[in-house]
Amino acid sequence: MFETVIADLLNVSGVKGVYISDTDGTLIESESNAQMDDEMCAALFAEMFNRASEILEKLSSDPVDILVVEGKKGRILVSKVGNFILGVIADIKANYGLLRIEFKKALDKMAMMM
Repeated sequence: MFETVIADLLNVSGVKGVYISDTDGTLIESESNAQMDDEMCAALFAEMFNRASEILEKLSSDPVDILVVEGKKGRILVSKVGNFILGVIADIKANYGLLRIEFKKALDKMAMMM
């Protein structure tokens, strides 16, 4: 169902994995170059998004649009579309502007599929 969304994101240089789950963290679809458990990643992305949403709601009553976590070696982007969570793992050297643009396009594509 989400093959084109995943393929488009994987075409961004530096993207290591794309994961789509339901809001409970059950893996729907994924593709990854990283040596990680896809089901575990999907569950963790859902947990990250849900927790960040709870925190932001308490702080500002503003919903989370895109959650970005940046480390020394990598970057994670997570967002929610309908009943789905989209998570991406990218190398820190990936062009952040391009990654964000393609991530938003992916979210729009997912929204149109519903």
